[in-house]
Amino acid sequence: MKKTKKISKPAAIILYIVSAVLIIGVIVGDIYAKNYSQIISIYLSHPTSKIVTDDKDKEDNEYYKSSFASADKQKARAEEVVQKLVEEGIVLLKNENNALPLKSKGKITVLGQNSIDLVYGGGGSGSVETAKVPDLKAVLAQSGFEVNKTLWDFYQTGAGSSYRKKTPDIEGKGSFEVNEVPRSVYTDKEINSFKDYNDAALVVIGRSGGEHSDLATDKLSTGYHYLEIDNNEKDMLKLAKENFETVVVLINSSNPIQLGFLDEYNIDAAISVGALGQTGAYAIGEVLNGSVNPSGNLVDTYAYDAFSSPAMANFGNYKIANSQVDKGNSYMVYGEGIYVGYKYYETRYEDVVLGNEKEIDYNYSEQVQFPFGYGLSYSQFKWSDYRVKEKDDKYEVSLKVMNTGSVPGKDVVQIYMQSPYTKYDKDNGIEKASVELVGFAKTSEMKAGKSETVTIEVDKEEMKTYDANGKGTYIVDAGDYYFTAGENAHDALNNILAAKGKTTKDGMDYDGNPALVQNFTVDTLDSTTYAESAVTGNKISNQFDDVDIKHYDSSFKYLSRKDWKGTWPSTYEDGSLTASKELLDDLAISYTEDKDAVMPETGVISKEFGELNAAMFIGRDYDDKLWDVLLNQLTVDEMTKLVRMGGYATVPIKSINLPGTSNLDGPAGISNTLVGGNKQGMAYPAEVVMASTWNVKLIKKMGESVGEDGIRNEVAGWYAPGVNTHRTPFGGRNFEYFSEDGFLSGKLSASEVKGVQSKGTFVYMKHFALNDQETNRLGGAMFANEQAMREIYLKPFETTVREGDARGAMAAMNRIGARWAGGHKGLMTETLRNEWGFKGTVVTDQASLSHFAYQDLREGIEAGTNLWLNTDSKLWKLSNDQLTPAVVNHLRESVHNILYSIVNSNAMNGISTSSRIVEITPLWQYWLIAANVVILLAALAIIVFVTRKLKKQNKVNISA
Repeated sequence: MKKTKKISKPAAIILYIVSAVLIIGVIVGDIYAKNYSQIISIYLSHPTSKIVTDDKDKEDNEYYKSSFASADKQKARAEEVVQKLVEEGIVLLKNENNALPLKSKGKITVLGQNSIDLVYGGGGSGSVETAKVPDLKAVLAQSGFEVNKTLWDFYQTGAGSSYRKKTPDIEGKGSFEVNEVPRSVYTDKEINSFKDYNDAALVVIGRSGGEHSDLATDKLSTGYHYLEIDNNEKDMLKLAKENFETVVVLINSSNPIQLGFLDEYNIDAAISVGALGQTGAYAIGEVLNGSVNPSGNLVDTYAYDAFSSPAMANFGNYKIANSQVDKGNSYMVYGEGIYVGYKYYETRYEDVVLGNEKEIDYNYSEQVQFPFGYGLSYSQFKWSDYRVKEKDDKYEVSLKVMNTGSVPGKDVVQIYMQSPYTKYDKDNGIEKASVELVGFAKTSEMKAGKSETVTIEVDKEEMKTYDANGKGTYIVDAGDYYFTAGENAHDALNNILAAKGKTTKDGMDYDGNPALVQNFTVDTLDSTTYAESAVTGNKISNQFDDVDIKHYDSSFKYLSRKDWKGTWPSTYEDGSLTASKELLDDLAISYTEDKDAVMPETGVISKEFGELNAAMFIGRDYDDKLWDVLLNQLTVDEMTKLVRMGGYATVPIKSINLPGTSNLDGPAGISNTLVGGNKQGMAYPAEVVMASTWNVKLIKKMGESVGEDGIRNEVAGWYAPGVNTHRTPFGGRNFEYFSEDGFLSGKLSASEVKGVQSKGTFVYMKHFALNDQETNRLGGAMFANEQAMREIYLKPFETTVREGDARGAMAAMNRIGARWAGGHKGLMTETLRNEWGFKGTVVTDQASLSHFAYQDLREGIEAGTNLWLNTDSKLWKLSNDQLTPAVVNHLRESVHNILYSIVNSNAMNGISTSSRIVEITPLWQYWLIAANVVILLAALAIIVFVTRKLKKQNKVNISA
């Protein structure tokens, strides 16, 4: 008889443990699967509900229809839009002796490891899929250039391939490194290859940013900061100058790099472009060969020293030393006030020219290399016949533009205004920039010798300024207002100075053109015209006294042109603030219970109107009383689930046949790079590139293209556009935002939103507000005065709402003052809704982890935030005790806002008043059940096997 192999006790114990682990694994796995079922379904693209419509239903329920017959045609059109954006967004910075365009069919050498590693997008929500983007060699070849293969291979697969730029990941791990190839790595083989490809050298300098990390301001391992070139890059430029008669530099960065080297190394030509998107790289070759005439203009000031702006005095990682508040131990003070970007550099320049500075230690020509709005062309343009006509609530500015060059080209006309800086302003702490952009337009492509008249309307509302300390509302100062057309901000100011009789003898760097200036006089200070909202009629008053650091420190002084030197910002409290008890108390979550609130009706069907459903509210006015009847049908559980489970989706509600929606990132197009799934739109260029086009109509086309992506991918909500401000050159997500200027940002954002929403995808403009740096964005307390908030940081959001009719916003993660942005009622309700007339949904930023607890749900819904970007089913639950009448009323209003956005979106496609929403089990849950069965059977089999084996062995031992 054959003996069976015995099982030892240690082996049996191990097998029992394995079985236990398998069983526990199933239990834990099921718990996590239940908690994160929403994000799993999104990641796997498995639907959780379906629409059932009666076949006899004759309603046309495709409310938003694609303009394209096929997905391929829609994609081809989107690629054209991307390429057009970059064609018009490339900025020609320098072109000595007409070095560009290069001769056709030229043989060129491309230098720099960045040539292999172009910047197509950024990190985080603004990232794009780069698997199928063209490389630089391919696009240059398509434009007729023959590229030095020896050097290309050197960077791609040879010794140079070990060098690539580095950036931190989305969690902030890692470091910024330039990693240009050292001169010593080049061998004679690479150097000798130059002579056969010597029509020109194209040197590529690249920098990239991303979510969660600002660009490094400290010295890197090379001894240089991230926005200046290091010794390896300098050696590369020297190498190019030593071996080529024509050297062209391509700046591939969305952040302003210090470009003093262009003159230091006598570079012949330079072009600048930010993140390129899917097909944008093709525009590089087109600009180099002249088939496209560059028409982009800068959207930021390019200073010789990136640290020269006053905002840099307060930018970084500053801590509240004595705070124990959850995510409430960091701060930032916007000590520069309104003097951001050109509004500092140009204003300081005027004060020098006018002799207003007692001690002159400011030389504009040594500070600013390329002013805001700067951009060259292969053409030349002449401006004439400047006229400004007053028309009711507007000024109509007209200008004749003639192409005096030899090739077709486009020009950008920029209109700037100077408002008076009065004694009243000085007495009441109001600051005025010397110039501010108030209008712009891009011409059509004009042939050589042709002209067109450009007409731009400037709203008189642009003349207002916010008077926080005097009238507590918007005013229009008494005095002279100058309107001028300029090629850039500095050109505009020189024109105004010329109109005031100033010349180079007074310290100007060149004489302006007074023929391009017209002024109007306001006789008396007006504190009533703009003291009420033009949209809602509500009174406008201070909402952000608590955001001003002077609320806690009355001795603080913001930068003022009254005394540049005496008020120049320093790092507030040296970066380590000991907070007062008042500030510490204010940092804590605060919810005020309304004891007089009455519990609303819930779960009740109207006898008068019967059972209502979501489709009945398509196009219905936001204030229609019937909304209350619909909201009465919802249960508290339904409302709570809708509000708290809003991560990348909204949940369906069967009782009113509301479909679930898909909501995705980001500013460069609908993307699945963060959450997976098969919903993927076109990769568009960075917003910096879009803004550099200065082309409102083109930006609207881009928005329409994103909307088409939304229809094709069934994405109803888009976490974009990014509308924050380039407060400093080092902002990690500057690529996601348009500009340092709020007027330009707002006009472009509004146009984009019009385009997107016309196709049924509603936006979540972000990050609202003061999220202008990545460092300490999780709960950091950002302090700014009310004038700066309204005129600089909120202005682009306001324009996006008032002109773009944005139906969604994303609350910033940071605090404004001591209060989380989403919990600040002055921001979310009084300003956003009651002043600007916003109708729609406010969603939080990421809220799917427990360490986001400071984004409190009760505080948020009371303030006006509606939806939590949360995918964890166990988070943000409210207890029965917390579901007071006041809280339920806030939930109800949040649901109203969410429903309004959804019913006016492509989510309603296919749904009529007779449709039903049916919940279905997503496919992955069947997979999970099957896996659980297999695992549990395996565990059971092991247990049975071991148990029987041990019993049998015990019997043998006993009988023996």
